[in-house]
Amino acid sequence: MMNNKKEMAKLIYNEMKSGNVGSVISLISKELEKEKTDKLRFTKTPLLISIGQELGKLLFKENWKFERLEELWKKGERDEKLIVISTLGKISKKDYENTKRFVLNIINDIFDWEICDQLALRVVVNLAVKNQKETFRLMRQWIKSENKWVRRLAVATIPPYIRAKNTESKICLKFLNETMSERDKDVKKAIGWALREITKKDEEAVFEFLKKRTKISDKNTRRIIREGMKKLPEKEKEKLKSLTNN
Repeated sequence: MMNNKKEMAKLIYNEMKSGNVGSVISLISKELEKEKTDKLRFTKTPLLISIGQELGKLLFKENWKFERLEELWKKGERDEKLIVISTLGKISKKDYENTKRFVLNIINDIFDWEICDQLALRVVVNLAVKNQKETFRLMRQWIKSENKWVRRLAVATIPPYIRAKNTESKICLKFLNETMSERDKDVKKAIGWALREITKKDEEAVFEFLKKRTKISDKNTRRIIREGMKKLPEKEKEKLKSLTNN
């Protein structure tokens, strides 16, 4: 593939402008195939993210962008979805309502942890920063979903959110309180990740949050506590271990 990501983004933009999403997918497949080798049979995520960021700049003022991005998402596979996510990462910082609508339209199309986490890290977090109240309300709905990737999407939004809003540990912990009996391992991993990120900003709050739950005998809660405590100081970790062993 050409070295200049801007050129690749421009090619995609021109095809999208023509309205033929099928040709966009063919273009992406053809160009990215050149990046693959016998040892690497998938496109590196950073490359896809870079292309999407450039595409976001080109699409920003186009009225048709959301419709065609959604079509590209629906018809495309992993590479196309990651490009779309990165593109939305640029657009979502300015266009809250249309980005929110896009996410709600495609939320049940998430099929693995990479797509899920990239959507949280690059798009949903921007919605939460712009409108915390509404986005957290949506996230509380998502954690009740039967689709584990929808539940993980909600939880995976907490780490980038607390990095952007480092004084809002209380809000984040209140949200995570509703997830502490989660059974699925992929979602539990995300909860532990979220707790570790909050620890970097407010370790005392995380310690007290986990301490209150050490009396709960549920094995899923205890597993989350073990994962969530890993960034706490050794003294606090030992205290939590002793309490969960009682």
